[in-house]
Amino acid sequence: NISSSDIFDFVLSFAGVSTIDTLVVPAINRFVENVFVYDMKFWTALEQSFGEDRHALNSSPVMLSFAETKIGTENERQRVVDTRILAYSNFKDGRPWGLDIYRCSCGAPSYNMIFHPDGKQLYGKQWINTKMKYECFQCHSVRRNISCPSWIRRADTENYGRVSYQWPLSLSQRQDIGITH
Repeated sequence: NISSSDIFDFVLSFAGVSTIDTLVVPAINRFVENVFVYDMKFWTALEQSFGEDRHALNSSPVMLSFAETKIGTENERQRVVDTRILAYSNFKDGRPWGLDIYRCSCGAPSYNMIFHPDGKQLYGKQWINTKMKYECFQCHSVRRNISCPSWIRRADTENYGRVSYQWPLSLSQRQDIGITH
């Protein structure tokens, strides 16, 4: 298992269905430059490259597994592996809070649903508190006043719509977004 062994510093992959080379390659180049030239921490480098490039992030969420060295209570060094996803929240494209894996209570996937802000749409650093509503094309149900799950964080970029969350999702997190198994 690559994530539990000590053989890598980071693994970058795409969590979407497809990627468009002309959109993601410039962001990958900026990520590598940020890590190896500017000596940024891995997650900061990802937020500064993909998080600042809406077109690249809109084409596919990015998953980053990275190892960091932590100093323990007895001054021992420990490598800790973290895996996070950086995504672009886009209600119109069926990715509420960056989740293209969102499901209706009937089990319909997000591409069979339409999402809209519900009530007052917030902007700036409060945009993530905007409530959501959806209509399912499969069962025709409408659900309103849905809050962003607490485990989804607004990314530390100046740009609207960027979110991050830990991966893999726990069972309760999957249930929050309609996945029942």
